[in-house]
Amino acid sequence: MKVLFILLMLTQAYALAQLKIKKVLVEGEGLPIVMLAGGTADMSVFAVPAIELSSQHKVIRMEHFNVQYASDGLLLPNNYSVRMESEAIKYTLDSLAIKEPIVLVGHSYGGVIALDFALRYPTRIRSLVLIEPPVFSIAEAKNESPKGMKEMQDLLAKLTPHADITEDHVERFRCALMNCDSSSIRQLPQWTMWVVQKNRMRGLSVVNGFNLDLKKLHAFQKPVLMITGTRTAEFHKRINKLLTMEFTNAKEVSIQSGHAIPSTAPKELVKSLQEFIK
Repeated sequence: MKVLFILLMLTQAYALAQLKIKKVLVEGEGLPIVMLAGGTADMSVFAVPAIELSSQHKVIRMEHFNVQYASDGLLLPNNYSVRMESEAIKYTLDSLAIKEPIVLVGHSYGGVIALDFALRYPTRIRSLVLIEPPVFSIAEAKNESPKGMKEMQDLLAKLTPHADITEDHVERFRCALMNCDSSSIRQLPQWTMWVVQKNRMRGLSVVNGFNLDLKKLHAFQKPVLMITGTRTAEFHKRINKLLTMEFTNAKEVSIQSGHAIPSTAPKELVKSLQEFIK
């Protein structure tokens, strides 16, 4: 029993130590472009953009801890947060000896993490690309509640670091991001994969707790590109619009896609990134 307890303590200590450095995949040379996937996606979702962009740039894909821990069968620490994920970007860049400003690209939850990092470390940013980050606090600050936002917030509140994720959670989460009115989401070919990866949803409750500092946002002078899917959820469209208006130097582009832009419209995403980086 004592041996088991020691092993458990060592495992926990190892897990906590890993929260300093992210798992990464680095491709190419040149201007560093860091890519952060959505909340339940691993770094492979950016494979096509990474291949295209790595011919001229150093593309660094970083894994979120909630995804990495779920894959390893570990529980996240109780104090898991957006700040913990964004601080790890700094530690990881330092471990890679990258000192020059980066192009930071974040999709969905990765966009929230990217925004937190950019506002706290603006000197490390060359430009910022946000693909539908669920920054609920910007809508709340404007006394707005776009369609579907409250339902998503209520669901995310249940997805704590140690939550028992069920198929019902998976269904509600996916239906909040896409239209499930005409057919059952459980009949989609992706359903089996989503269920297998369901524990990646642990920790997404921290999105609700992300409070945007509007003063820091207004002071942020670097170029910002907001990317919105034409068929995405209404709350994502509105949040993107509000963020675009609040940034000092931002523009918004639309891509023919739903919320999952990196996987459903990778070529269009690459084109938008290339034009923006130029």
